[in-house]
Amino acid sequence: MAKQARSGSRCRRFEEKWSRALLGLGVAGLLTWGAAPAPARQLASLPGAESIFDAFIEKSGGRALFEGISNRRTTSTMELSVLPGPAEVTTLLTKEGLFRVVVESQTIGKVEYGSDGLTVWEINPVSGPKILEGKERKRLQTLYGLDLPMRWRTVFKKVECTGLTDLEGRPAYKVMAETADEYELTYYFDRETGLLAKIELPMETPVGLGIQEVILREYRTVTGRLFPYLQIRREFGRKMTLAFKSVEYNVAIPENAFALPEAIRKIVKSSR
Repeated sequence: MAKQARSGSRCRRFEEKWSRALLGLGVAGLLTWGAAPAPARQLASLPGAESIFDAFIEKSGGRALFEGISNRRTTSTMELSVLPGPAEVTTLLTKEGLFRVVVESQTIGKVEYGSDGLTVWEINPVSGPKILEGKERKRLQTLYGLDLPMRWRTVFKKVECTGLTDLEGRPAYKVMAETADEYELTYYFDRETGLLAKIELPMETPVGLGIQEVILREYRTVTGRLFPYLQIRREFGRKMTLAFKSVEYNVAIPENAFALPEAIRKIVKSSR
């Protein structure tokens, strides 16, 4: 009996690590939000945030191509620092803000995230079903917003290039952006290539406020559009690597693909 109790305890601790690590499919050491303002001379020599975004759009395929995108479906393999084996991730998201993310692992089971455009939710084997609010809601809406930088004029109410910084040995422009609902995030664009190299998103966790860091690499062309096939995400010392296997645009969406699961519908109903 004692041996079984110890085994059960270890299993619970492992599942708790998995749950915390999958919070928002995140990764990134705890960073301090904000930075000292750049000197006036440096700011005067920086390009405008608008020109940086527009250059990225053209580099990635052009505005006309992205305006024709209504949805995107991807599959990827995820490796997580606290998980002994890989997991498979399927993501479906739309321009209207609907999304569904399914993470399946032989070790821990299934974790899901989604939104029907109104409710943002999560279901995992440890904490069960819950509705996300505050910064966690805004973070997932931003993280799974379809080609958000391409639609920056309609999504962000404010953008500003605040400096030139070193990003893994390469110079990158740091651009602060604020959404209409006052969620602030930071983009880093490689100065030489013009491509988006990193995103920082504020997040709320059971242990406090932190930053999720998403590093974007290995851009490849998919039907005329560039997409980063390797994404490294970090948070609180944990690392997650997403290696994409397929990227599809404007796919046929199954009926009720974004419908709220029964467990989430019960929470919504009980809160009314």
